[in-house]
Amino acid sequence: MKKQLLIGAVSLLSIFGAKAQVEDVSVIVTPTMSYNWFDGKSTIDDGVMWGVQAGFGFGKFVELTGVYERSLDMKQTFGKYEDDINDIFSDFSFEGRDVKVERMGGEFKANIPGKGFSPHILIGTGVQKFSKELEDGDKYKNENLYGVGGLGVKFNLGQRTTFNLEGRGYVYNMNPGSLLYDPNGSDAFNDWIDGQDSNTMYNWSVMAGLQFYLGGRDDDQLSEMDKAYLQRFSSGLSGLKFTFSPEAAYIDFNSNSPYRTTYLLGGNIGVDLTDFIGLRGYYLHATQDEKLSFDFDKMAVYGVDFVGRLNVARGITPFITIGGGYIRTSDNYEGRSLVSGDSGAFRTADNGYFAKGGVGLEIPVSQYVDLYGSANLMYTMDDKDESVADIVSKDELNRHTMYSVGLRFKFGKKADTQDKIDRAFDNRFAGERDEYESKIDELEKELKEAYDNNDIDEMTRIVEEKKSIEKERDNAGDNYIKLTPAELESLIDKVIDGVEKEEKPSVESRLDQLERMLLNMNYSQSPYYNQNNAQQPQSSSSSLSDLDSSDYDAVNQRLIEEIKKLNQQLEEQRGEIDALNRKQSATKSQTVTQTPVTGTETTDDGTFRVTGNSMNKGMSLFIGSGFGKATTFNIGVRGHYGFSSTPIIFMPELYFGMGGDNAFGVSANGILPIKISALDQVNVEPYVGLGLGANYIKSHLSLNPNVILGAAYKVGEGSVTFDYTARGAFKHNQIALGYRFRF
Repeated sequence: MKKQLLIGAVSLLSIFGAKAQVEDVSVIVTPTMSYNWFDGKSTIDDGVMWGVQAGFGFGKFVELTGVYERSLDMKQTFGKYEDDINDIFSDFSFEGRDVKVERMGGEFKANIPGKGFSPHILIGTGVQKFSKELEDGDKYKNENLYGVGGLGVKFNLGQRTTFNLEGRGYVYNMNPGSLLYDPNGSDAFNDWIDGQDSNTMYNWSVMAGLQFYLGGRDDDQLSEMDKAYLQRFSSGLSGLKFTFSPEAAYIDFNSNSPYRTTYLLGGNIGVDLTDFIGLRGYYLHATQDEKLSFDFDKMAVYGVDFVGRLNVARGITPFITIGGGYIRTSDNYEGRSLVSGDSGAFRTADNGYFAKGGVGLEIPVSQYVDLYGSANLMYTMDDKDESVADIVSKDELNRHTMYSVGLRFKFGKKADTQDKIDRAFDNRFAGERDEYESKIDELEKELKEAYDNNDIDEMTRIVEEKKSIEKERDNAGDNYIKLTPAELESLIDKVIDGVEKEEKPSVESRLDQLERMLLNMNYSQSPYYNQNNAQQPQSSSSSLSDLDSSDYDAVNQRLIEEIKKLNQQLEEQRGEIDALNRKQSATKSQTVTQTPVTGTETTDDGTFRVTGNSMNKGMSLFIGSGFGKATTFNIGVRGHYGFSSTPIIFMPELYFGMGGDNAFGVSANGILPIKISALDQVNVEPYVGLGLGANYIKSHLSLNPNVILGAAYKVGEGSVTFDYTARGAFKHNQIALGYRFRF
C-alpha cells in the first residue's frame, strides 16, 4: 500500500511544469520520502524511509545539502540465513523484530537546468545506523560508513518549488548477520554469527521530495538593464576567473596518527566558474620543528577542493570547502614518537589519502586580491594497511584539524557592462523610432554598397536623398529623442553615481529616474509639446519638473554637438566622392601600404614606412614542480616582450623553489609561437624556446642552458600556459602551470 501511494504521488506531481530554480545563493529545504530495497544479507526487510535535506544552492547548477533519513515501521527477519541456521539448530524459529534505520550524511548535486524539468546527478557519503531493542530491554546498534550515487530529475512546480524524483544506489561494508547478534543468546549461535566475514552490500532506493528555494533571484523577472546593473555590482570580473594563492597552513594531527603536528608552506591555483563556485588545486610542504620557516620536512600534502561562496565577492564572504588529497612522506620521515620525550623511536608514517571539509572567510583587499582564512576537519584511515574500499565504521578514521591563510590573486576579464547597457536602452526605446529613421538606415546601407562598388553616381544620389530626408525630418519635428552612445553614457554615469552613493542601492528606482529623464526630453523637444503643452500626457513619469535643468542643458548640448558632427561627416563624404572622381580620371594610381606598427612616417609618394618597434608587454605568474637534482615546489614570475620585426617573444623568468632543498633561479629566454590552423580554432597556441639561466640548487650555483616546450590557451585578454623546461641538459627540470595577463 505504501509503495502504491508513493508511485501515485509521483504520477500526479510529475505532470506539472514551470520555472523554479534560481540564480545566486539560495537556501534549500526538501522533505523526502523513499522506498528502499535492502541487501538480502543485511536481514532488513524492504520498506519506507522519510527524511529532510537542507543546504545551499550555488546558482542553478550546483547544490550542497545535508541529509537525514529515518525508517518507518521497518522489520528485521532471518531471511536468507534461515536454511543455514536450521542445519545447525533443528526446529529453529526466529520472530521478526522492529528495527530502526537512520542515515546522516552530505551530498553534492550537479543540475542541468531546463524550463519544465531538470536532470541531475548526485554523489555523497555518510553514516548508516541500525538499532533494535533486545528481549531484555537492552539496545543494540550497528554503524557503518556508506557511499551513495544516483540520477534524478526535478519537475518545476512554481517559481521556487520543484518535485524531485531520484534513483539511488548505496554501498557499504557490513558483517552479514551482525544484526542477528544477541548477547543473551547461545554461544553456538553467536559463534556462527562471528564466523561470517564482512561483505560489501548494496541498497537501492527511489526517493521523492518537494524542494523549496529560499532566497536567490529569478533571472526571468529581470530585464537586460537589470542584469547589466547586477553585473556592475558583482565581483567586477566576467567569465572564467583564474586564481593563484601563496598559502600557509597548520595541521593538528590526532595523537593516534603517526604524523607529527606541523606548519606547512605552499600555494594553490584554481578557477572560479562563477562568482559563487570554483575549484582549487593545492600543494603544501611541511616545515621542521613545528615552526614556520624555509627549513622543510619530509612530508607534503596536496589535493583538490570544491569552493562554494555564500555571497558576492564585494565584502566579507563566507565560503564552504569540500575535497580530498594525498599525504606523501619520504623514506626517512620521522613520525610521532612512540614514547613521550623519546626521540629515538618513531612511528612509521606511510603515504595515504585524506578527505576534508570546512568553512572560511574571504576579505577583499582590491578587485583582484583577496585575503582568506579557513578551518577544516581532515580524516585519514587509522589502519595504514587497509584500503579505502574496506572501511566499515567511522571508528576506523582519525580526525584532524587544519587551518590555512593566504593571499588570493584573481585574473580574468574585467566586466564591461556598457555594451549591455547601450543595447538595453536601445531596446527599451525602440518603439519610438519612426519611418524617417528607418529610411535613413536603409540609405546608409545603400551608400556603403555604392562605395564598395565605386559607383559615384549612385553615391551622389543617395547622399542627396539622405540629406533631403533629414531636412524633412527636422522640419517636421522629432516626436522622440535619440541619444548617441556618448549621451547615453553620460546619463548612465549620472544614475550609477547616485546608486553608488546610496547605502542600499535600488536598481529599480534609478531605472525609473532615467526613464523619466528620457521621456521629459522627448516631450520637451517635440513641437507638439511646445505648441500644446496642455495636451501633454499627464503622469508622474512625464512631469518636466522632475528633470533637473542642468541635466537637460548638458544632454541638449551633446545633441547639438552630435548634429554638428553629422554635418561634418556629410562634408567628408562629399570630399570622398570628389576624390574618387579624381581617381577615376587620373592616369597614375597611388599605392598605399599600411603597416600596423606604432612608429610610421609618410613618404612623398603616399606610402608608409616603419620608423620604430611595437612592444606588447605582459606578465605571467606560475607554479610548478621541479625535479632532477632536487624535488621542489616552484613559484615564479615571467615577463613577455614582443617585437614588430620578429615573432620571437623575449621572456625573462624568476622562480623560487621550496622543498627538502630550497632553490631559486633567473633566466633569459626566447620563445617562438607555432601557428597551427587546427589549434587556432580552439584558441590553443604551442610554443618552443631556448634560453640561459643561473640556478641555485642544493647550495650550488650553476649557469645552465634552457629548452622550453609548451602551449597557451587564450582566455579573455590573457592566456593559461602549460610548459616543460629542461635546464642543464635535463639535470634539473620543471613542469609549470601559469596565467599570462596583459597590461
